[in-house]
Amino acid sequence: MNNSSETDDLKELRELTQENDNTEVGEMAERDYSTPDPTSSGDGYDEDSDIRAANARQWAKVGDTFFPAEQTVDSLEPGQYHVEYSHHRGIFFSPKPINLDNLLILPDSASEEIINNIEQFWTREDVFRKLGFLWKRGVLLYGPAGSGKTSTLQLITKKVIDRGGIAVYVKNPQLTAQGLELLRKIEPTRPVIVMVEDIDAIQHAYGEADLLAMLDGDLQIDNVVFIATTNYPEKLDKRLVNRPSRFDIVRKIGMPTPEARAIYLKARNARIANTDELYEWVAATDDFSIAHLKELIVSVEALGQNFDNTVARLRVMMDTNPASTDDDKKKEIGFMAGTKKNSRADIVETAPPLRN
Repeated sequence: MNNSSETDDLKELRELTQENDNTEVGEMAERDYSTPDPTSSGDGYDEDSDIRAANARQWAKVGDTFFPAEQTVDSLEPGQYHVEYSHHRGIFFSPKPINLDNLLILPDSASEEIINNIEQFWTREDVFRKLGFLWKRGVLLYGPAGSGKTSTLQLITKKVIDRGGIAVYVKNPQLTAQGLELLRKIEPTRPVIVMVEDIDAIQHAYGEADLLAMLDGDLQIDNVVFIATTNYPEKLDKRLVNRPSRFDIVRKIGMPTPEARAIYLKARNARIANTDELYEWVAATDDFSIAHLKELIVSVEALGQNFDNTVARLRVMMDTNPASTDDDKKKEIGFMAGTKKNSRADIVETAPPLRN
C-alpha cells in the first residue's frame, strides 16, 4: 500500500471513530488519562480490586458472572449506615460508627412522645395492610440548636437497632433513595429508619426535587420511618412541611424542663447527685440546652472554673451573636452583669422543688 492510500485509510478510520463516539480529536488530545475518570467506564487502576482479591474467600455472583469476595451475607448487620457510591463498586452501604450506650430518655418531653409514637408504629403493620396504605411514617423535628433533636434521633436509632433493624443517615438523597430500593430487593421486611439531619442544609445542597423523590417519589419503600430535623423550619418549602405522607408529624423539640435538667445533671455529674447543690444547678440553668448543661459540667468539674462565672458566660453566649466590631469594654460589662444577675444567693432562694 502506498503512502497516499495509507493516509486516506487512516483518515477514514478516524472519521468513522468520531461518528461513533462523538469525540473530537482535540478533546482526546487534551484528556488526562493519568487518573481514571469516575464518570466513565474505563479500565483504570482499581485499588478496591486489589483489596478484594487479597481478602477473597468466597464468590459473589452477579448475573452469570462471579466476583471474589471476603464474605457473602444475606442481610446487613443491625447498625447505622451511609449510602455511598464507587465507580467500581456501584452503590454500597457503609457502616457509620456511633456510641449509643449511655443515652438518656428525659421525661415530660416532646422527644419522649415521638419515641413512643414510633414504637407504636412498628406494631401496626396489619392495620396499614388492611387499609391498603404503605407501612410508612414521616416525622419532622424542629427547634433551637441544642434542644435535643439529635439526641432524639440517636434514641430512635438505638431502639430500631435493638429490634434488629438499621438506620440510614442521609448525606445524598438521590443515592439514599437508590440504596433503599436495593435494600428492599434484598431485605424486604427489615425495619428501617431514614435520618435527614439538618434537612434545610440538605435541601440547599441537593435541591428539593431529590428530597421529594426520596420521600415519596417513584422509589417508595415500605416498613420505614423518615425522620428529619431542622433549626430553621421557615427555610423549608410548604410542600415539605405541610404535606402529610411526607411528614405526618411536625413537632417542636424545646429546651429541657427543670425535671429533665435534674435527671441529666444527676446522671452526668455524680458529685452533686442527691445533694442540695443539684437544686442550685437546676434553678440556675433555666432555658439551658443539653449542650449548655454539658459545658457547665465540663467547665466546673473538669476544669475547676467558677460556677457563677460559667453560668453567666453561657448566658452571654445564648443571648448574643459575636461580631468583629465588638469592643472589649462592652463584652466585659455584659459578662459582669450576667455574673451579678446569677448570684448563688438568688439561685438558692428561688430554687424550685424537684419531683421524686
